[in-house]
Amino acid sequence: MKWLCLLGMLLSPLAAAPNRVALVTGASRGVGLATAEYFAERGYSVYGTIRPGGQGPVSISSHLHFLPVDLLSEASIQSAVEAILSKEGRIDLLINNAGYALVGPVELLTKEEMLDQMEINFFGPIRLIQAVLPAMRGQKAGHIINISSTNAVATPAFGSLYAASKSALESLSESLALEVAPFDIAVSIVEPGLLTTNFSILTGSKDLPGNPYQAVTDAIEQSLEERPALAALSQPPEDVARILFEIAQEGCPKLRYQTSEEAAQEIAHHLLNRVRAAVHIPLHREEP
Repeated sequence: MKWLCLLGMLLSPLAAAPNRVALVTGASRGVGLATAEYFAERGYSVYGTIRPGGQGPVSISSHLHFLPVDLLSEASIQSAVEAILSKEGRIDLLINNAGYALVGPVELLTKEEMLDQMEINFFGPIRLIQAVLPAMRGQKAGHIINISSTNAVATPAFGSLYAASKSALESLSESLALEVAPFDIAVSIVEPGLLTTNFSILTGSKDLPGNPYQAVTDAIEQSLEERPALAALSQPPEDVARILFEIAQEGCPKLRYQTSEEAAQEIAHHLLNRVRAAVHIPLHREEP
């Protein structure tokens, strides 16, 4: 089946496109900004989304454009996609990168905090996907890359909602990949581990009388303040951007990637533990 994939890519309009067009969300900083700049420096026409009302980074290339987009608004997303299509005529690559982490004990998370986490990390990417798919189907080519996390598989304590949002995104991506394959559209999941970026992390704020988790929440707050000390163990955003570019150049992209050897080992370790815990074959079976 590999040769069929390669043949399809050679016959695809994307293979002949001299200047591919990419839409990258969360491009104001971190992995999103590094990715937008990396792709633009290599000839892509890149449109990076930033928050409305916020000041975007200074563009380093005539190929890089920043668009204020409200990822909670279908109308805002649709308007941005239509503007790109009006100027470029197509969108070849969507990288759903925007997101943040809600952390803390489940008991301390408010309903609003949990809904906000899913709105940005899960429903936001769905809105973008729905907006670009008509154009990708029409051009019979495209690639959707959803940025997940090792936490989607290796779920840590006090990271329940963030991990749940990324697990949901991965399940959606697996189904989506099958749905859009007949249109020569690829879907990939990318799982980074620790990053050196100033990734947005919010803590649960529900008021609980006699908070039994106070020591835990204090430790979480302390760990957030000490994040710079973990830089030596973390991956820089420029490294992730390079890997994303390599994935985007593949003729037949895989469904799932990790961005470092450490991330791959963490995923493999937890998947193996899941198999060991889930599979139980009784040694003896009693006759009814």
